[in-house]
Amino acid sequence: MEYYNVPSQISLSQIETKDYSWSPSMYRQTIIANKNVVLLRDLLDKENPFDKGNEPGSMWYLHNSSNYLIRTKALQEYSCLLYPKGNSIVPINPRVFVDFKLAAEDILLSKDSNVGEVAIVDGDNWSNYMFSGGIVRLHPSFDRYYIYSFLKHPLFKVQLISMTSRGSTITHAKSLWLDCLIPFPNQPDSDKVVSYVSALMRAIVAKEIAIKKRHEAILLEINKELLTKQTGNSFSYAFPTNRDIGLTSRLDTGLYNEDFKKYKHLVDSYEKGSTCLSKMGIESRRGPNLAVSVIGKSLYSDEPKQNWYQLIRPTNISEYGTLTNKEWLGNKKELLTVNPKDLILGCEGFEKGRSIVIVEGIEKCTTNFHGTVLFSQNAELWEIIFVRCFLAYLREHGIIDWVGVGGSGGHMSPEYFDYLPFPNFPDAKKKEIAKLYYNESPPPSDKLTNDNFVEWHNQWNSTLGIYQLDRELEKLHTILLKVQKAIIEGTTVEV
Repeated sequence: MEYYNVPSQISLSQIETKDYSWSPSMYRQTIIANKNVVLLRDLLDKENPFDKGNEPGSMWYLHNSSNYLIRTKALQEYSCLLYPKGNSIVPINPRVFVDFKLAAEDILLSKDSNVGEVAIVDGDNWSNYMFSGGIVRLHPSFDRYYIYSFLKHPLFKVQLISMTSRGSTITHAKSLWLDCLIPFPNQPDSDKVVSYVSALMRAIVAKEIAIKKRHEAILLEINKELLTKQTGNSFSYAFPTNRDIGLTSRLDTGLYNEDFKKYKHLVDSYEKGSTCLSKMGIESRRGPNLAVSVIGKSLYSDEPKQNWYQLIRPTNISEYGTLTNKEWLGNKKELLTVNPKDLILGCEGFEKGRSIVIVEGIEKCTTNFHGTVLFSQNAELWEIIFVRCFLAYLREHGIIDWVGVGGSGGHMSPEYFDYLPFPNFPDAKKKEIAKLYYNESPPPSDKLTNDNFVEWHNQWNSTLGIYQLDRELEKLHTILLKVQKAIIEGTTVEV
């Protein structure tokens, strides 16, 4: 990593402070060329620098409650916001609830497991949420978005790693995260640069919030159309018959579950009826098996390289239909590629049901065996995008888990796809829903300046689809990292 330095020699006192460890990684040092740095503790309120969370214990966890606990896994590297899935936020007994008065723009830092991850709270409905003992809430005395931008930067974690023993936590190392350094611009107009970094970070957070809201709008629009256009047929549940089991030839399934039956009845009772993927002309193929025994040795990179494949694995697909991480694969063999209008669907484990549409052509792009490619020779782009949106709806409501089989997340073979019920929405409604995912829109006519930076982007956000928001988000991240690199190296930043 570029911010690490391995010294050529060390002193006896240094060895003593590391408990006489001979591991080279213990003596790596953090490189910050810029000497204009401030301890994180000095950027926090002197009287009340941070709040410690409270851990009630798993015995107080419930299936449903009006109060919730934010756990450390809600803080993820790839997102600025709290991640709500995978038991990262759990309902708890109101008897043990501690009111931290959590509010928008609060910065939460993980100091135990998931060490060094940070997230910023968005929205206003957090009064019934508390955070665990592995999390602290910071009280900045300086621009919180400038501080937050460097807490999300790799330099912060590099400092934590260099301060602590391998495998230890920040708790064991006594709050060493307070001693991490935050670099500041080393130039006459430093205030202007600080404002620019802060504005970039605010715009990035706003883009993530907009993506989240657009995803929620997709789910709400689908639900509204289903519920308001019913034929009125009542639902009654019955246990499966021998004939039902004979038709599916399956016992390892949730197809006979009352909730699944109720959902299928909802779709089948839609005023225009229901269909399935094969009747919609959607075909499927599994991604290539990337095992060494199959394709030989491969190389992997987090940066693009000439003639390498961009690799899209389901584990890197977010619930919003975006990529949380990009990677590339180098292999001598000619691998099966994905093309524009192809949809990559995760079919294994906890990524089952996550999907993304290849909207624009990528010169060489592939997936792995855990990803299934859905495609249609005759479908328009908006039709494929609607399929992705409805798959997201199915995943959100647990339908894909019921159709899938196996434990530890399970899997869903392509032969089960036609058990997923799709309503025959009118084309106009499908296009309306698809536009929430993909919608090109020109930027605001106002000139973009340092003063209106955040408002300008917020105005544009309101007209863009998830795909376009994610594309602009990536551009802002690239600009921010470039500016931060200059600050860390002590070079001049041109705003």
